[in-house]
Amino acid sequence: MATMIREDKYILYVGTEEYVLPVQELLSGLEPWPEKFRALLPASREWTARTVYGSSGREAAERAMEYLTLYSCPSTQLNQAKPF
Repeated sequence: MATMIREDKYILYVGTEEYVLPVQELLSGLEPWPEKFRALLPASREWTARTVYGSSGREAAERAMEYLTLYSCPSTQLNQAKPF
């Protein structure tokens, strides 16, 4: 059985930097997640790749923003995403 995921994009502002963050929702599938939503943060020089989970898309985005607030820098790969 395949895994079905829906993806939304959130725009986060950390300081003067704007990030476009994809947040995924697990709709169905065999792969268990700790919570229904996840945000995938790509690796950079300052941190390794990280997955942040939440019970809602907003909660996952807020947890990702907290993490970015601690470790963000202008060279992060999230800045290379296209804004909508």
